[in-house]
Amino acid sequence: HVCGEKGACKMDKVLSAHEELLLVSTDEKFYLVPPDTQDALEIDRLNFELVLVDRNTVPTSAQNQTVCALVGIIHLLAGPYLIVGVEKNLVGNIAGHNVYNIVQFDVIPFTKSTIHLSESQARDNQQYVAMVQRVLATPGFYISYTYDLSLSFQRGYQLSQAKQNSPPLSLYERADHRFVWNAYLLRDLVVVPSLKRFYVPLIHGFVEVKKDCSINGKYFTFALISRRSCQRAGVRYFVRGVDNDGHAANYVETEQLLWYKNTWGSYIQVNRTPM
Repeated sequence: HVCGEKGACKMDKVLSAHEELLLVSTDEKFYLVPPDTQDALEIDRLNFELVLVDRNTVPTSAQNQTVCALVGIIHLLAGPYLIVGVEKNLVGNIAGHNVYNIVQFDVIPFTKSTIHLSESQARDNQQYVAMVQRVLATPGFYISYTYDLSLSFQRGYQLSQAKQNSPPLSLYERADHRFVWNAYLLRDLVVVPSLKRFYVPLIHGFVEVKKDCSINGKYFTFALISRRSCQRAGVRYFVRGVDNDGHAANYVETEQLLWYKNTWGSYIQVNRTPM
């Protein structure tokens, strides 16, 4: 599918996410402070309220670290945990948009202790945290702050064209949620419209971009994106066929992208585990 001439395929109608956040932690609050706006996200560690505040109200002497993505919030036995990406690698550039592989995450508890849990609950909670960390340690999580990795190039371009006269959608709003692996973790954030730029959709699979490829003296850029569906993933020996909602086991959409002579082309293949 040829999407258009020079620059025409760029997804211009996207509300970009903040590329970097300063995570400030106090005993009562989390603060996520972007470098380019006056607003900061304040998360109350006691009542779990999420509000925007002026960045000048954020304590400057508190513990802080730079994070590359707000992945979401998960609720376990001990209470909520904040999940953030803390290290990323640049994979490449697709139509002017950088794509990153998140290689390290941090799981931070809201509560300072687990004394409110029984011994068995504390043991179970520790196991649940370990399970979350094992999933996050799996290679293959990718983000972009300006490009919707969950949509094929053609679907993204068509959506941008259809919304030309509308306010730009956030990456989460325009995403194909079959491929958004942190959709469940974002449920506390997406209900607050003013927070759209603070979080990014996370896909799982594989992304690679190769520039200056050559065949018969013709140079082009080639990109490969494999998107794993989050709706029926699992070990193929145990997860097969379809569920009651029609979700195929281990569904993967693989897209080949080609940039040659100012034109992007896209070709899609799909795969799943049979019965």
